[in-house]
Amino acid sequence: MLTLNGEIGSFVIDPQGRSTFSMNMEPATLVFNEVALQKSNVVANAVGLYSFVPVGRYGRARMLGLGTPKYLLQGRKNCLTWNPKGTISMSADEIQAHPVEFMGTQCADDFFGKCFEYITGTGNQANDLFSTPEGNQMLGAALDNIYLGLGNSVFELATFGNDPLIAQSNAGNWWNKEYLTTGEWADFIDQQTSVGVTGHIPLIEAAKAEGLANFNVTLPSNNFSGALYTGSDITAEFDKVIAASKTRFRVLVKQRAQDNVVMAVTKSVFDAYKSHLIDTYGASGIPAAYLLVVDGEPVPGVLRYDGIPVVCMDEWTEHDEVLGINTHRILLTAKGNLSIAHDVASIDQFGGMGLRVEQSPILRDKGRIDMYTAFQVGAGIANTDFMVNASLVLTP
Repeated sequence: MLTLNGEIGSFVIDPQGRSTFSMNMEPATLVFNEVALQKSNVVANAVGLYSFVPVGRYGRARMLGLGTPKYLLQGRKNCLTWNPKGTISMSADEIQAHPVEFMGTQCADDFFGKCFEYITGTGNQANDLFSTPEGNQMLGAALDNIYLGLGNSVFELATFGNDPLIAQSNAGNWWNKEYLTTGEWADFIDQQTSVGVTGHIPLIEAAKAEGLANFNVTLPSNNFSGALYTGSDITAEFDKVIAASKTRFRVLVKQRAQDNVVMAVTKSVFDAYKSHLIDTYGASGIPAAYLLVVDGEPVPGVLRYDGIPVVCMDEWTEHDEVLGINTHRILLTAKGNLSIAHDVASIDQFGGMGLRVEQSPILRDKGRIDMYTAFQVGAGIANTDFMVNASLVLTP
């Protein structure tokens, strides 16, 4: 058996002639912690919107919240009096991770007749993408795209898994035929509804349906038309959301120097706020407003309101475009309150395997490459008391 080991994994040819390429956990960890966020916006986690919770083999993440004791002092008592105060409260919640898997196949036939054919070998080696340095480089690039797709799929599932609007879009035939083929739409439904994960947005809408006051801030429907904000004062909506914070969260919001909170918004709200800044301050000749016109946001996709980062969540809009709906949302939350549970990043625990790429030695398979990985993923909100939601969903 021939084994070649490198920084990213090992390549093995066993006695039966089967070649196997195994990815180390470190690259898998990097992918699922970073690439998964690239779909939403790297900036979204640069400001700390998400937290990642390793779950290990048990598939369950427990989130604990420790309360800060208050009003601890009292008048001096005599030695026979014991009046303890300040018990630390603890809240506990759990995220159940659910098993998922990826199966992929790549045939050399897909490259025949195109310029890629010239990077493979000659003769029978034309079917062997490992046969040349160029073929190996192309496979490396292909693996990067596989990891990007896996990361994006994890994010889609953790954000919109089991969204009831998916079934409504399918039943009403609203979904975007220009954006997805029929096969892609079927794959989308399968991924988003066949796994037990309920994503962040459905969890938020469920809390709204339960009547939680901090999840039921009103966005007036007459201020929105289709995908656009048509009102005249978007900052008034921000103020309503901030004012709806529960007492403990309001204290956190006011600690602006700590930068403990994030305001995640849909593109309609973000664009309206950007226009507000330009229209209000650009006419006054304020240089920052002019630069906003010329250069865009200082940090792409992020503005600030009263010291709070306002992050444009473009993937929320992409989800709308897939379903054929228009959602408008302002979500004020403590940093890290949107949690994603997973088991692939536990490199210091059980040494689980990441993506495996295997090339068949059987002649009739003509160099076919199969890919497989399995892991667990889940989503949750760490503490609903530290979140405020204002949302409006417009369907056809």
